[in-house]
Formats: sequence, structure tokens, C-alpha cells
Amino acid sequence: MAKAMHSSAARGEKTYAKKINDHIALALIAYTMALIFGVTPAMKTEGGSILPYFLLVVFVALMVPFCRNIDNKWKKLDGSELGDSNLKSRYAIDRTKLWMVALGVPILLWFLFSSFK
Repeated sequence: MAKAMHSSAARGEKTYAKKINDHIALALIAYTMALIFGVTPAMKTEGGSILPYFLLVVFVALMVPFCRNIDNKWKKLDGSELGDSNLKSRYAIDRTKLWMVALGVPILLWFLFSSFK
């Protein structure tokens, strides 16, 4: 496995840890944008309340540990002796979980804030 990692790195291919890191960065951007443009306007407050912006920071802060756990997991898995097919299936599962949370949570929050006006 170590030889395969070095040969793929020599060919310029990204490791699974780097691929998942890219997905984490994009998911955090998508998550934050969905919160800013979808959820924050759905929060009805009177006047110039700072509450929606405070909740925005809280929701982003809650997403960061989830993303860090996935990133740390892949840093450890990249150096392991697991086969490529096993890593590929784990990568697909983690990538799917990441995007489901990154897109699902803002949709759920939007629905909750929109229905309880």
C-alpha cells in the first residue's frame, strides 16, 4: 500500500485524504452559503436583531467538528494498509454523508424556521 501511495503521488494523483479534504472545503462553503441565503432570511425577527447572525455562527461552529472528524479519519486511513477497493467504498460513504449533512441541515433548518413564523 505504501508503494501504491508513493506511486500515485508521483503520478500527480490525489490521495483519498486530499480528495475528502477538498470535499470538506466545498461542503463548508455550500453549507455556509445555504445558511446565509436560505436560512437567515427565513428567521423572522423584529427590528435589527443580531439573533440570526449569532445563530449562523453557532450553526457553522456545530458543523466544524463533524468535518474535522472526517478529515482526521482520512488522514489516519491514508497511511493504513487497507486495500484500494475498501478505501474507495469508505470514501464514497463518507463523501455522501458529508454532502447529506452539508445540504440537508440547511434545508431542515429552513423548513423549521419557515413553518414556525
